[in-house]
Amino acid sequence: MQNLISLILRPYAAILFLENRIAGALLLLLTFAEPTVGISGLFALLCTIVFAEFAGLRHTYLEHGFYLYNSLLVGLGIGFLFTPSVMSFLFIFLLAVLTFLSSFSISTLFARWRIPPLSLPFALVTALAYLAAMNYNGLLAHFHNGLAHYAFLGDTSLGSYLSSLGSIFFLPNQAAGLVMALILLVISPTLFSLSLAGFYTGVATHALLIGSWSAAYHDVYAFNYILVAMALGGIFLLPFWRNYIYAGIAVALSVIFADATKIFFNYYSLPVFTLPFNAVVMVVLFLLVVVGYEGLNSAIKATPEASLAYYLQTLFRFGPKVPNIALPFSGRWNVYQGFDGEWTHKGAWRYAYDFIVLRNGSSYRTTGDYPEDYHCFGESVLSPVNGYVVALLSDLPDNPIGTVDRINNWGNYIILQSLDGHYIEISHLMQHSILPKVGEYVRLGQVIAKCGNSGYSPQPHLHIQVQRTGILGSETVPFRFVLYRQASRILFHALPHTGEEVEALLPTQNMQMQFSFVLDERFVYERFVEGQPSGTVRWQVAMNHLGEFYLSDGDNRLFFYTAPTFFYFYHYEGNPDSELAQLFKLAPRIPLSMVSSASFRDALPIYLLESRLKRIWIMMIASFRPEYYRREFDYTMERFSLNSEFGQVTFAVNQKGFDEIRYGNILLKKQCE
Repeated sequence: MQNLISLILRPYAAILFLENRIAGALLLLLTFAEPTVGISGLFALLCTIVFAEFAGLRHTYLEHGFYLYNSLLVGLGIGFLFTPSVMSFLFIFLLAVLTFLSSFSISTLFARWRIPPLSLPFALVTALAYLAAMNYNGLLAHFHNGLAHYAFLGDTSLGSYLSSLGSIFFLPNQAAGLVMALILLVISPTLFSLSLAGFYTGVATHALLIGSWSAAYHDVYAFNYILVAMALGGIFLLPFWRNYIYAGIAVALSVIFADATKIFFNYYSLPVFTLPFNAVVMVVLFLLVVVGYEGLNSAIKATPEASLAYYLQTLFRFGPKVPNIALPFSGRWNVYQGFDGEWTHKGAWRYAYDFIVLRNGSSYRTTGDYPEDYHCFGESVLSPVNGYVVALLSDLPDNPIGTVDRINNWGNYIILQSLDGHYIEISHLMQHSILPKVGEYVRLGQVIAKCGNSGYSPQPHLHIQVQRTGILGSETVPFRFVLYRQASRILFHALPHTGEEVEALLPTQNMQMQFSFVLDERFVYERFVEGQPSGTVRWQVAMNHLGEFYLSDGDNRLFFYTAPTFFYFYHYEGNPDSELAQLFKLAPRIPLSMVSSASFRDALPIYLLESRLKRIWIMMIASFRPEYYRREFDYTMERFSLNSEFGQVTFAVNQKGFDEIRYGNILLKKQCE
């Protein structure tokens, strides 16, 4: 029953791009202000659910809400103009099935380009229904708008906005629009603002084109402007100022599209409905997907604010969306040349790094006349990723100092393909030093070769790059080093500068064991307040339907992930004052290396730090100044502890998880179950 209620409420909210059951319930009740609209919409929705169950597609339509909200829209539309009768309900049932089938087909066709079907199935099926209805005597009837007399704003621009907003649910009146506007304002101020901006942008464009503000305000299809603005300004594109401009341009285009389609559709007495919204949003998204636009919202959350917060939090914690690899060595090395380097890192090969070893400021011992004199020559080269060997060359000789091989520029090399699909080339390796064969699997940190002086190499050094393909000399792409130490600082997802010394931090088996939590594992802590016992805290490892792991105390959930080189928490759901919320602030990220007296910075999500009202203000400003969102804090790593302004956590020496957790006057001490 709980799942059925969720299935019914979700599509009502989804029509306004929301994921909120309360909003869905309010909108469902609102549709019954015009009973024929409400009954027909709910009936179409139930018919779709029953048919999907019959067809065995339960999991499919649970995952994608458009299978349901398109049928809901068809039901609302039929109920708006058709007289309730046995024939009309049969008609609605058949149209609901057709809409479901159309949604499935259209979404499958568009999936390749990551284009959502939006409400296109509704627009197409409703047009077909109106054409077919011309042959059905007595089916079409006049409608009675029960809320029409609630035009409390009169013939004003704001009243026209509310009527247009209500028209999205086939309730073209100010009272319904006001309820919908309040729902948007409470749940997502961004969507509310976009609905206003979209409406007035579209009306202004239309008025300038036709020369009449009154006609523009009363256009029955002005709700398309609202939908376009919300879709592109906050849902499918991230809510940044640049995307607001895209949304404004798209709204203006929808004006022209609506006027053009009305000429054709009116000839057959067909309603345009959401066709302008669908057409304009789809062509804009198609362009942006093809060109790889970075402002696309690849992780759509419940609201634009949540999507923006997730994007910024991910950006500030893990850097841009580029490949991340480990340093291909152990110990301390120096950057000889980085991106856009002074000598050879140019053009298609600009994204690469060269490393050497310096001791007392020199890269060699004695006179430096022989490759063996250089500190890095013969040093072990480690795999920077988990992956497979796709190509290698190992039989070129190492050059005498002062000469280079201009024919075989890369020298001896190995090309790896990571499990993420990225290609990494490591070059200038020592002759006959490459250990794995083509096709073999290599682990992160595994010795794969030795540093040499082959190819175009004036002195022994190690060259590494990430490239587009597994072909030697392929075009390079930007990347980051996932974890390394520089003096007393630990850096994540960063790039060192030329001349800087870096130290690779390799994961240890003990630290990996401590943070390899498994499903249903339990942790019990005795709670002390100012030194006095105050109950017991119990956490359990659980997993959601997406395969994401989290710690749960029954009411709150703290999501975690164990990467090859570090453990981290990345999302929290629940009471911001719970012990799990405090743990997120105390230990957002832990290197899986034995590190002493080193510090790092990490960014925490604002929902752990700020009140709801302040978060609204922060997100509004962050749309124009993303840095305003950033909340970074310093953490100091000792051998078995992590300290910060929030408190301290210590790690269990031979057990999993945390031994002690301290914050304020509270201590959580691990117990054995």
